[in-house]
Amino acid sequence: MRLSMISARSLHRILGLIVGIQLIIWTLTGLAFNLIDDQLLDANTMRAKPGKEQQNSVRLLQPTVTLAEITNQLTNKNAERLSLKRVELDVLLERPIYRLRTSAGTLAFWGDTGEAVNLNNEQLIRLARQSYLGEVRLSSPIVDKEAAQRYGGNPAFYRFDTQDEHGTQIFIDGQSGQVKAHENQGSRFKQLLFMLHFIDYFPNNDVTFNHLVTQLIAFAALLLGLSGTWVLVRKLTAGDYFNWQRNRNNKGERQLTILSPDGEPLESLTLAPGNLLDNLNHDRIRIPSQCGGGGQCGMCRVRFLEQAPQATVEEQARLKQEHLAQGIRLSCQHNCHQGKIALTSRAQLRFWQKAQSDAEQAVSPAQASS
Repeated sequence: MRLSMISARSLHRILGLIVGIQLIIWTLTGLAFNLIDDQLLDANTMRAKPGKEQQNSVRLLQPTVTLAEITNQLTNKNAERLSLKRVELDVLLERPIYRLRTSAGTLAFWGDTGEAVNLNNEQLIRLARQSYLGEVRLSSPIVDKEAAQRYGGNPAFYRFDTQDEHGTQIFIDGQSGQVKAHENQGSRFKQLLFMLHFIDYFPNNDVTFNHLVTQLIAFAALLLGLSGTWVLVRKLTAGDYFNWQRNRNNKGERQLTILSPDGEPLESLTLAPGNLLDNLNHDRIRIPSQCGGGGQCGMCRVRFLEQAPQATVEEQARLKQEHLAQGIRLSCQHNCHQGKIALTSRAQLRFWQKAQSDAEQAVSPAQASS
């Protein structure tokens, strides 16, 4: 049962670290979304919106090639049958185009020639400049396969890097003639915040919030609650918080005598229900501990002079067999004990003497004032 207690406690610590870190990240990113101005995170700060002239051009420019000719051409070029979902008549670089949304992606055809759209460098640069609000210096078009996967574009997918103060990047699909997106420093930071907030550490898992990492964090939170409940129940039944049998076996006061490593009496304490380390340090720190009573640091060891309790798994892992045979135990691992215990080292004795001296100095001014 002690082994299961250690396993549950260790599991609880690990799960608490994992869930706690993600909770802190979730809180900080949520605060960032609320406190940061939306305009600072806007990807379209320098993106030009389509004007009325372009909208009117769609009505004025009439294609000379019919839609039936385009679909026949598309069917002849593709052995597999494509499912046509939507057709748009649009204007691209002052020329009419058919933009077809199919099961294989979005394609475009010139409405005046019927040829498939495949923008060259000059056309790509013109389109990038039209999408930017103002004058800017552009890099040469760069093929970006990762961005094509991210935005669902065709293989001929290009990125332009600008030299403006926002670090803007322009993404264009050369086969559909679409400006897919603008990105800048603010929008990339926003994407990072979204990734951390929604635990989307693997962005290529499709657009869904119910992905594997979210499920793992949720399962870890469930285990955190269950392991914490198990540890609490075990501590309650062990009497670490309440001594359920204190009125059955011992009706009078229970006294504990503390001795030095040499066996000299140092102090006598009246025991209270609960943990032995808590009894020793109930009014002041007599024996230090760094792990908060978790049995990990080994600093709270004492030597039982009368009927040493059975060693726990934590003690067997951290104390030598010869020390266990001498009655040395970790005081945080046992309930209150009537009888005599001794400190195990000179360092503990010096710590106790200093604590005693500090307590006497604190009492002396109070007596003088009274």
